[in-house]
Amino acid sequence: MAYSLFNPPLQAVEIEINSFCNRKCLNCPNHDHERPIAFLEDGLYYRIIDELAALHFSGRLTYNMFNEPLLDKRLPAFIAYARKMLPSVFIYLNTNGDLLDLNMWQNLRRAGLDFANVSQYDGRYNQNVQNLLDAVDDEEKKHIFHRVFDIEKDATNLGGSVPGVTRRSLPVKEFCVRPFYQLCVNYRGRVVLCCSDYFGAVEIGDLHRQSIKQLWRNWKFVYYRYKLMRKNRAGLRLCRDCDNMDVAVPQFPLKNRENPDV
Repeated sequence: MAYSLFNPPLQAVEIEINSFCNRKCLNCPNHDHERPIAFLEDGLYYRIIDELAALHFSGRLTYNMFNEPLLDKRLPAFIAYARKMLPSVFIYLNTNGDLLDLNMWQNLRRAGLDFANVSQYDGRYNQNVQNLLDAVDDEEKKHIFHRVFDIEKDATNLGGSVPGVTRRSLPVKEFCVRPFYQLCVNYRGRVVLCCSDYFGAVEIGDLHRQSIKQLWRNWKFVYYRYKLMRKNRAGLRLCRDCDNMDVAVPQFPLKNRENPDV
């Protein structure tokens, strides 16, 4: 597949609405690092959604990078606004599920949530998640995916931020598709290279001062796309230490894969 360096179709936006998580999983940099307790500014969130609406964005919208979004009480309101402004967007939740129960699930679904991916990294199903699955019908179960991860098998080093899990010779001489379809906004309102950039090592720009349209076409993105197209990670900060091998855009429901205004 041919990819545009300057203006590939924007298909996924990740907004880290808060900075913290209630877990210290071994496969996450939160295990060894502390972040300040902070929240993405309300006004910035709503402006991001308004910009996406002006760009006719119809891809996937999520609310996390290295945080647990269910810890943020604003989440239902944020989802409701996104659903109002972006009726065709696929609203997707990544969560550890520790705080998820039937009442919260119903509130999120009423707000406009399409799907929840519940990932557990301690080798067992949470009882509260099982209770939720027992309480909903088969049709509603289609909107929940519940998985227990095998850390030894499934973990990656997340751009080198999780030492000791790399099983490949670095730098990996392989293409990576993430900068071609994914825009990641951390809790500080900075756009970073990809969803593995815990420390903000490659900051594309600041949404307090720049627009999504400007940043998606930023020279840093273009440079990284150019190098990754040639499977050259050696000189790229973050990528040179990353063992990820995402070579195709993940398949998720999209009504319009082309965003001509982005």
